Amino acid sequence: MTNPEILARLARVRGIMFDIDGCLVISDGPSGHGGSVLPGAKEAIAQARATGRKVCVFTNGTAQKPSDIAALLRDLGFDVSDDEVLTPAVVAAEVMKERYGNKPIMVFGGDGMHHDFIKRGMNVVDLESAFAGTPSNAAAVVIGWDVDFGRAKLQVAAEAVLAGAELYCTSDSPSFASQERLNVGVSGFIVTGLSHVTSQPYQILGKPSAEAMSVVSRVLGVPNEEILVIGDDINLESAMARPAGALAGLVLTGTSTLAALAEAPAAVAPEIVINSMNELVDMFTEADKAHALTSH
Repeated sequence: MTNPEILARLARVRGIMFDIDGCLVISDGPSGHGGSVLPGAKEAIAQARATGRKVCVFTNGTAQKPSDIAALLRDLGFDVSDDEVLTPAVVAAEVMKERYGNKPIMVFGGDGMHHDFIKRGMNVVDLESAFAGTPSNAAAVVIGWDVDFGRAKLQVAAEAVLAGAELYCTSDSPSFASQERLNVGVSGFIVTGLSHVTSQPYQILGKPSAEAMSVVSRVLGVPNEEILVIGDDINLESAMARPAGALAGLVLTGTSTLAALAEAPAAVAPEIVINSMNELVDMFTEADKAHALTSH
């Protein structure tokens, strides 16, 4: 039997944010690329929809556009639309638009990073002009997944930050859940070096930031208190959910282990811990049954 208090909270959940890597799929590539579906993952999303709950999925990588990730997940059998896929690039573009309006923003990353800035009509700095020595006048520098980040990019980014641009990063996670090989993070590696060069701090915009949680709530159309955030990393999903008042769930099929769970600070420790997504399906079934009985 699950804790009655947790069952009651689950019954009140109207929106669920699922992590991708290590939660829905496991692979050695970003956002489930080339991976396999984890047990119970498809069933958990199907159950959420069948019970009238809203769904979104959120990967902390920016290598791919949300539409490409959605297409990949659909190919694997997941019922997910393009608009239900979130990445830190989505959060970053929204935050930059809100904070800086039409001021120039220097953005580093591939298609998966630039897409959301262009979609929102942002004033993105032309890097070729910056390389040639034209002052960028950037209000902010945003670091995403950029595997081609070399000295020239470091130079113009550092110049912008030293001239007053605020420094942001989509994710500084050292690695992501993987099947066999270490799936290393890139954005954090870059921004840490840039912070070292400029002696300036940076702000994270992806998980576990409050900004990311705010976008999750907006996309689901559900207040934080009625959202379940489920993922495989205590330092990302749980650390985002708990301070915001959302229900935090950890599945032990990815990054975090029972040893990590034992060491997690109480303020960010997950309230639900499951071995696989099959258990989440069972818990929601039990919660909804209990709620139906007490409602009559």
